[in-house]
Amino acid sequence: MKTKIMILCCMAAALMLACSNDKSGPEGGDGIETEVNGTQLGEETTLYGLITDTSGNPVPGVAVSDGYGSVVTDANGVYQMTRYKKARFVWYSTPSGYAVNTSGDNYPLYYAEIVHKNIADRHDFVLTPLPAAESDFTLVCIADPQCLTTDEISRYVNETIPDIEATVEGYKTKGKSVYGITLGDIVFDTPDLWSNMKEAMANRNLPIFQTIGNHDHLQTETSDDNAAANFESQFGPRNYSFNRGDAHIVSVDNVLYEGKKKYKGGITDKQLEWLRQDLSHVDKNKLVILCAHIPFRSGKSETDESHANYDGVLDLLSEFAEAHIMIGHTHYNQKYIHSRNGKTIFEHVHGAACGAWWTSNLCADGTPNGYGVYEISGNGIANHYYKSTNKEAGYQIRAYAATQVFGKSGSTTFCWATNYPAMNDPKCIVANVWNSDKSGSWKAALWQDGSKVCDMTRVSTYDYWAYAYHVLYYSKSVGTTWGKNLDHYYYGKLASGTPETADFEIVVEDGMGNTYRTSTLQTDFIGF
Repeated sequence: MKTKIMILCCMAAALMLACSNDKSGPEGGDGIETEVNGTQLGEETTLYGLITDTSGNPVPGVAVSDGYGSVVTDANGVYQMTRYKKARFVWYSTPSGYAVNTSGDNYPLYYAEIVHKNIADRHDFVLTPLPAAESDFTLVCIADPQCLTTDEISRYVNETIPDIEATVEGYKTKGKSVYGITLGDIVFDTPDLWSNMKEAMANRNLPIFQTIGNHDHLQTETSDDNAAANFESQFGPRNYSFNRGDAHIVSVDNVLYEGKKKYKGGITDKQLEWLRQDLSHVDKNKLVILCAHIPFRSGKSETDESHANYDGVLDLLSEFAEAHIMIGHTHYNQKYIHSRNGKTIFEHVHGAACGAWWTSNLCADGTPNGYGVYEISGNGIANHYYKSTNKEAGYQIRAYAATQVFGKSGSTTFCWATNYPAMNDPKCIVANVWNSDKSGSWKAALWQDGSKVCDMTRVSTYDYWAYAYHVLYYSKSVGTTWGKNLDHYYYGKLASGTPETADFEIVVEDGMGNTYRTSTLQTDFIGF
């Protein structure tokens, strides 16, 4: 009983920090306040409040939004706006110099639900100053937990989450702060599992922000807003932002849902205007990270989901010193490079936490189940890597003999030599380097007997080992779902002998100061 009371007290204290009151009040002429902390409220104001620090001092310059418009607090710490009629929340964009407020179960708590729909709402917030500037921090991006059953939640809780927490502890021992964010598809059209999934990510050693995905929408609803109500009840706003160090991080709902799993990728004109307003409060020398679910890529995803307002989003991002887009949805790993208004914008499409829907420990392109880790320093990403679940951080390559046949299914032979004439050579070796990109900064070289043989050639292909694994061992059908043709593979030819007998090493440099190596062939499916 004593423990329960303590938990309730902690939760109450956290709520006081995040949203201290709702004071649509008796002071004003029509039952509405006309002044707050020395600031006169406008006649059109229907949403307002005061932001102070823990000492009671007003905090100016804090961006506050109802998800449709965005304003900043004045010198008195007061914000005010005309609330959009459909707005469900009011939230603030946590400033860099202040801690991320959390609930008693360590969920980010930066918002309040708007209760009164027809009169002015007041919501005050209290911020906790950080003891020192947080110029460097780490961001963990978790794509597609996508749990359909309690057994899959068990895998997420017992495999993925402990691995993330171990990674976090490694940074914390170095004095680095770590924040997490999912990239959508937390559940798999299973609204009855929402509370289970929220519990799975609660009380962890990092606060985890959330992004909504297509499978997080309620498929029985045809209204996009109604379909997202379950997500909002658990995690709050679908479109929001926060600041850490010299980085501004934004999460947007880019699923235009029409019901019964029918949807398109993109954001509405209203969302684009909100994003424009949100970014207008951000210094152009900052790093901007946009988190969403469905890929932007060239305006269309590889499944022909057109991306509404693609151009407008990239134009906004190109205004900043550096910008990155963090994406899930595909269940494979891919780096897409945008060139916009003279700026390079990296889109990081992440392999899934659930891999190929919790079938194995792999995504459909051979990328292991896992998540992205981004080390942010100042206004740039100094280092990033894909962390495979239950593997060392340095596990970044898998190598194969190109001539090995991993099996057959109908007319499909799972072998590089069979399908690519350039690799039909007993000396040929293939490497899946799942986090690599086409920028030219990644280099892969083949060494033999201590000497460099060649630079390996980047190629688009399948991971035939992973493809065969899913088809032959898990009875999956040959087709696009269980085999993905992507561009993060390399091949080269030994000077002599074969990969099975040669003393070889593949050396990969990522352009960020990291070197990854392997001298092991993956030859079977045992023990992976």
